[in-house]
Amino acid sequence: MNNTAKATLAALVSNAIFGFSFLFSKLALDHAEPSILLSVRFITAFMLMNLLLLSGKQKIAFRGKPVGKLLLMGLIQPVVYYVCETNGIALTTASFSGIMIGLIPVAGLVLGVVFLKERCTVLQVLFTLLSVLGVALTTTGGLGSFSLPGFLYLLGAVMAAAGFTVISRSISSWFSPFERTYVITAMGMTVFTGMALVQNRTDPAVWLRPLSQGGFWTAVLYLAVGSSVCGFLLYNYAVNHLSAGRTLILSNFTSVVSVVAGILILKDAFTALQLLGIVLILISVFGVSWQSGKQVEHK
Repeated sequence: MNNTAKATLAALVSNAIFGFSFLFSKLALDHAEPSILLSVRFITAFMLMNLLLLSGKQKIAFRGKPVGKLLLMGLIQPVVYYVCETNGIALTTASFSGIMIGLIPVAGLVLGVVFLKERCTVLQVLFTLLSVLGVALTTTGGLGSFSLPGFLYLLGAVMAAAGFTVISRSISSWFSPFERTYVITAMGMTVFTGMALVQNRTDPAVWLRPLSQGGFWTAVLYLAVGSSVCGFLLYNYAVNHLSAGRTLILSNFTSVVSVVAGILILKDAFTALQLLGIVLILISVFGVSWQSGKQVEHK
């Protein structure tokens, strides 16, 4: 298996992990405020990253490297993305937010061509549009009234996700997947813990209540160990060998997993249009995987 095939598999596994994160976030939010959840999640993830560092199995070396780009990447993802996505979803309907988030591959394709000079094939454009249509169908329902602030927040989330992938790929020759993931968890811990302290400084019980709940810790461990550490390690490895556009097309596999998890575990409703959407996303994912297997991409 060549590096491109391994990277494609890593991208699919990471997005499957991210797909289940919506379910565990929903479970955790039954016990804690969003700011508390994000703080505890990234504190836990950062502790795990440091345990890996102390074990000697991983190393970090930032001297003489473009640390500014690395910090910008860590600010964009998770900080800017989570803030924009959370507020955008709160101000719009689930259907509208799902369609907007589905545009991430389009933004990634454009940014990859402009900033990384990546080649863009006709098939890649077709698979990108197919995946966007698939996401739109999996989030079928009334779009509700238009909210300009909600739209702008979601647009910020789209650009943040695409920008993160482009920057991560652009600095992959200087920083390893571990180093990039280390900064992601460090930035998330610092910013979200600061936000949680500011928002809840007058009520310590807001922190203590969820920490005593076993269900909260089950969800946090999945989000921290699974998503924030394993998921981003695999994703950052994938962008070493795949173009930003292809990586982001594969990211719509997250929608498939989240919808299926909601149906099987939470007993969510399921429609024929959602089934069609899943099929279209899977076609685009398999199409990109097939292309990756036919051609090894070089940075």
